[in-house]
Amino acid sequence: MINEILLKKYIGEENFKSGCIRPNKYKDSIQYADDLIKFINRYSFLYENRSLDFFRDNIWERLIPEEWKQPLLDMTDEECVEFHSGTVLKDEWPIQLKTFIADATELWIPKNVYLPDDQWTLQDIKKDFGLDSLFLGMSDKKIHEILRMSEFVNMIAKQLNPNEIVDIGAGEAYLTQILNHQFNHSMTAIDCSESFIEGAIKRQSLIENQRIKKELKKEKEKEKEKENSNNTITNINNNNNNNNNNNNNNNNNNNNNNNNNNNNNNNNNNNNNNNNNNNNNNNNNNNNNNKNNIKLKYFLNGNNENNLNEIKRIKEIEKKDIMNKLNVKSTNMCITTISTDMKNDDFLNILNRNDATKNYESIMLIGLHTCGILPPTMIKNYLQCSNIDSIIDVGCCYYKIDTNSNHEFMSDYCINKNLKLGPAPLKLSCEASDSSQKDIESFKYSSRIHYYRVILEDWILNEMNKLKNNNNNNNNNNNYLIKSHDFTIRNISKNQSKDYKSYYNAALIRMKRQQKEQSIHLDFKLPETCEPIISYFEKQNQNQEKKISVFLLLRSLLAPVLESIIVLDRFLYLDQFSSTTQSFIIPIFNKLISPRNLIILSYKKKKQ
Repeated sequence: MINEILLKKYIGEENFKSGCIRPNKYKDSIQYADDLIKFINRYSFLYENRSLDFFRDNIWERLIPEEWKQPLLDMTDEECVEFHSGTVLKDEWPIQLKTFIADATELWIPKNVYLPDDQWTLQDIKKDFGLDSLFLGMSDKKIHEILRMSEFVNMIAKQLNPNEIVDIGAGEAYLTQILNHQFNHSMTAIDCSESFIEGAIKRQSLIENQRIKKELKKEKEKEKEKENSNNTITNINNNNNNNNNNNNNNNNNNNNNNNNNNNNNNNNNNNNNNNNNNNNNNNNNNNNNNKNNIKLKYFLNGNNENNLNEIKRIKEIEKKDIMNKLNVKSTNMCITTISTDMKNDDFLNILNRNDATKNYESIMLIGLHTCGILPPTMIKNYLQCSNIDSIIDVGCCYYKIDTNSNHEFMSDYCINKNLKLGPAPLKLSCEASDSSQKDIESFKYSSRIHYYRVILEDWILNEMNKLKNNNNNNNNNNNYLIKSHDFTIRNISKNQSKDYKSYYNAALIRMKRQQKEQSIHLDFKLPETCEPIISYFEKQNQNQEKKISVFLLLRSLLAPVLESIIVLDRFLYLDQFSSTTQSFIIPIFNKLISPRNLIILSYKKKKQ
């Protein structure tokens, strides 16, 4: 099983027995979950409404406690930047506001990595890895995640010895390829996206080509070393033989004179025969060359596409042959989906349909930033499939579920508490302010852009409702309020957001393109220029920007609380099977680089 001393380096001595990292004040996971749920219910007003609906839902007047407003509006820019960390507390602030901040920060699940940075083995992609193609297309953030995750998975896999590691939601198989080519694990990559798997296959081809060249170069170097070693031995033997040869030379010279006379006669006869044979060989070679030329002409004069496909097929066969000889394993790429209602053999059938040659007796499931319901699906398949012995997963994007659905809690405890988390709180649970508000300029930019977006959202929905009301009056239909739209406006570049005019111009261009290319809201006539939006913006009270910023800051303290209950619920569910499994929550990435940094590790205990 797993080396306890080794695992304690990653989770801490104090957390190893329970398996769950918790704030220091909690010795029991159930009590921790209970306090999380109570806090979330008490401050649900901070997540029930979207910040984009700030004006439409009258959030500031309707939801923010009156005694909180002015103290928060009086904060300096420096205090706003630090507010999300929970360290800004003033003595003169209302007791309820101070209680909210203190309670929130005490409930955050700890995210500091236990193993110091300098004790991770993989540090330098040039020094620690032989194939630079492994990191093609990776950002610095992704490289950090891949280095940590691959090292951790390899450490666990070396102890559990699975026959196959299956990467769920593999994307372009960044993690898969590292585990395959750097650590020589037998791998399968699964993703529901055909385009992702196609990208993964292209990357795999580049990586395998580089690895084959490297392995062949090693083989040649070995052969050369062997040849040099043999030459050295030959030279030694030759030196010994020279002494003996000198003694025999005199006797041989006499014999050679007699033999030469005889040989001359024989050689004359043989030369005639050899000349005849050479002529025959030349004729045969010419025939073979003619055959090769005929084949070449066939390829050149035939269907070029078929010829290229044939060449590719031959090269692929040769490549596989070389890989087999060099014992280089190729990752199995699989386009499919998995679900929670799959039975024991269903998962194995998926794997066997794609590659029946592999051994699936013992499987490890892994996932890096798996979204939505994929982590619960992995956990349920792990528990119900007898061939899956372990799981290592880092969840992400908890909000990627059906638009009108609530989060489905897994553990009996959380289900019985009847906590409802819809799309809005799930979206909030993934919002990390650490990286986006690391200095005053970043904070100001983020606040300003969000303010532009809120005004734009308000303008769009106002115009849509005007159009609808006009149509309703003409058709005598009942009135109802449009509360959302299908335009995608987020992530407008910094170059296009220098001021509100350039921002709205870029947003309008994007909406027009979406309307044309995606047939979105074809009945809604967008203006020729952004002047109507600019005019709407300029009529607003500019003091509203600070109020929206304050609302976002309050929500930023609640976000880690929401994530904590989602991750803890998955652990509590696994813990219900503690008689047969051992489970852990472990922080693995630097939280400032990758905020979703909590690994769920679970493995099945061996039967005694």
